[in-house]
Amino acid sequence: MKIRAFILGTFTLLAANSISYVAASTDTVPANVTASTVDKPFLEKLAEYGTVSYFGMYRGSSLSSLGSPLQPKVDGTLDLTSPSMLDSSITAGYKVSKEWTVGAVGHFYLFPWNDPTGGGQKVQLLDPILFVSRPGLIDSQGFKLDTRLTMHLPVSKFDTLASKHLATAISAVFNARYEIPTTKLTVGTFGFLRGYIPAADLQPNAPSYTLTAAPYANYQISDNVAATLWVDLVQATRNYGTGIFSGLQNAQVDIEPGISWDITKNITINPVLNIYPGHPTLASTSIQAYIIAKAF
Repeated sequence: MKIRAFILGTFTLLAANSISYVAASTDTVPANVTASTVDKPFLEKLAEYGTVSYFGMYRGSSLSSLGSPLQPKVDGTLDLTSPSMLDSSITAGYKVSKEWTVGAVGHFYLFPWNDPTGGGQKVQLLDPILFVSRPGLIDSQGFKLDTRLTMHLPVSKFDTLASKHLATAISAVFNARYEIPTTKLTVGTFGFLRGYIPAADLQPNAPSYTLTAAPYANYQISDNVAATLWVDLVQATRNYGTGIFSGLQNAQVDIEPGISWDITKNITINPVLNIYPGHPTLASTSIQAYIIAKAF
C-alpha cells in the first residue's frame, strides 16, 4: 500500500508554498501587495492566490525482472493484477487567508502497458478529494507541523467507496518534521487517521478506519540534490464487523531509499528502491519514482 501519491504529494506542495501566503479575494488586489509585487511575472502573481500542482508515483518492475509490465508481490512473484502504473494527482488550491488553503484533488491511474480491467482502458479516474489545509500550524526552532483535513467523494467504480457502498472517507492528516541544527539532516513523520462513513447496503470487508504513520529522513547533499529515506511503518486498516483495535491489519513494512533531484525550482524527481525488509530479494525489490511539478 502506498500512501504518498495523492495525500503526501499534494500536502507537501501546499506546505512548501505556505511562506508566501497573503490574504486574497476574487476581485481585488490584497491590501499588502506592493507595487513590486504587482510587477512580478504572471505565474508568481497567481501563486499569491493559490496553487496548481502535480504529484505522480511510478510503480515499476522488480530488479530481477527489469522491463516487465508487472509489479512484484512481497514474496517476489509477479502480481498479475498489478501492472506497472503512474499513480497521479492534480491539486488546485485557493488561499482563503494567510494561513488557510481550500481546494480539490483529482486522482487517477495511468497504465503505460497493461490494463488490469482487460478493456484497454489506460486511464482510471478515481474518487476526487476536497481539502482544507493549514501548513505551518507550528513553526518554531526548526520544528514544523502541517495539517490537513480531506473528504473523499464516492464517484468512481474503480475506487473503494463506491464498490464497498461507503458514503465518504474523512482524513485528519499531519506532517511533522525537524531540521536538526548545524546539520543538513531533516527527520519527520507523516501520518493520517481516516474514517469511512457507511452508506446503505454496506458490502462485506468494507474498511472502517485506517491508521498510517511513515517516518522519513532527508539529507541535503547539495543545493538541488538530497538523499531520502521513507519507511511505510504503519499501514493498518480495520474492517467493519471486526474488533475496534484487534481487527486492525497492518500491511508489510517497506523502506524506500532514494535520491531527490530538483531539476528546476518547480520540478522534482525522486527515484527510489522499494525494499521489503522481511523479504530482501531482487525479485521483491522494485523500482519506483516520485515526480512533483508545480505550475504556480
